[in-house]
Amino acid sequence: MRKIFPGRKILMGAVVLSVMAISGVVASPGAFAKAHAVPRASANAKYTVCSHGCPYKSIQAAVTAAMYPGEIITIGPGHYAENVTVTKSVTLKGAGKRTVLYPAVSNPAPNGCTGTLCSGAASNIILVAANNVTIENMRLEGANPALAGSGALVDGVHINARNGIIDDWLLGDFNNLTVSNVIVQDIYFRGIEVTYDNVPGQTFTLTHDTVNNVQADPSSIAMFNFGDSGVMSYNTVTNANDAISANWSTGTQFLDNRISKSGSGIHTDNNGGFGGIADTIQGNSVSACTKDGYGIFVFVPYVSATVENNSVKGCYVGLAVYGSAVSGQGPTFSDNVVNGSGATTSDPSGTYGAYVTTDQLGYGPANVNASLSGNSFQSFTTGLFVTQTTPTNGDTAGGQATVTASPNNSFLRDKTGANGGTGTVVNATHDWWGCSKGPNTPGCSTAIGTVLYKPWLTKKPPKS
Repeated sequence: MRKIFPGRKILMGAVVLSVMAISGVVASPGAFAKAHAVPRASANAKYTVCSHGCPYKSIQAAVTAAMYPGEIITIGPGHYAENVTVTKSVTLKGAGKRTVLYPAVSNPAPNGCTGTLCSGAASNIILVAANNVTIENMRLEGANPALAGSGALVDGVHINARNGIIDDWLLGDFNNLTVSNVIVQDIYFRGIEVTYDNVPGQTFTLTHDTVNNVQADPSSIAMFNFGDSGVMSYNTVTNANDAISANWSTGTQFLDNRISKSGSGIHTDNNGGFGGIADTIQGNSVSACTKDGYGIFVFVPYVSATVENNSVKGCYVGLAVYGSAVSGQGPTFSDNVVNGSGATTSDPSGTYGAYVTTDQLGYGPANVNASLSGNSFQSFTTGLFVTQTTPTNGDTAGGQATVTASPNNSFLRDKTGANGGTGTVVNATHDWWGCSKGPNTPGCSTAIGTVLYKPWLTKKPPKS
């Protein structure tokens, strides 16, 4: 949730990372044209890795040997203890769960490091340092049994890898990373991260991946985009501090992901601050948040994200938006189903279906705008809470909160349906409050503070 500004190289570490490369025998890539001809990739070139009978016994050796862009490195079943650096445009293709990569080096939390690569000291399972890299059909396990007793004990396992798959942004900008059908688990800081060096907006695709147990550090994230543009779709994340998120995104689609048992589900921070387009958060499911956990939120946007057709259940805060970097910009929440059943919190005020505030969490207050339509908020202490921050630390104003929560929202079995704090503007007309007589009547949810609720719906909308 922290607002991180450019100048990130200083914040996250300094020198070029040197990752251990496992040496191996370099084999001939196969039949090519005559020696005097212009070299080109051969359709018969084979780069296979396995423990016995293959040209290569290590993944790094095969990567080093690959001669042309687009080569496919086939990795057979087996266990591989390597810290792999991918410096060429290749595909690493495993045999599914039977292909297991472990870190060869244990250094999940180098002393004094708060960033990702830790000036070369971090242990990364796969470090990407090339364009057009594809990683597919394998399992990355950050706890290496051969390094038993070392590393950081988290959720019953000793974690040795700081990062699972990550760009080497210290070396430059790398475009078009694809990670699909990969299992990443027991990682200290970043499960999968795409990031930029000097120029934001590189593309990526992270799809059908499974990430589990990335929760050792308060800043750890299972799947993360920093400044780039791409798709995170059909992924499954469990037991994460922060499941799936983006900061300074230039256009990210968060589609049909499944998240559970995590501190936050999906959020986008500072979207559009480096240009690009608004993010889309659609069709995702977030459930069983950890104590005081958040479902989906938008933090200090420069453009207006779309949050639609998501399901959030069992989270302290279902949906939220914090301030805006550009006046008038703010997310649209539509047709989301948000249920507070099972949520746990240390907040004496209880739980919230949607929370809209001018507070930018340490960066001063700012105007905030949000539109909500067709959403269902049920079983919360407060279905919708809109608040303005009291000016502090020399701020001359607390920002203006303006919310259009209309039409066809439903407030069901909430202790308070909607609450607008002093000075806020909350239009909650044409909504369903649980009975035909409208808010503040027996059997209906309540609407208090600045909430404008007349006229209301006398029949529940079809999707409520």
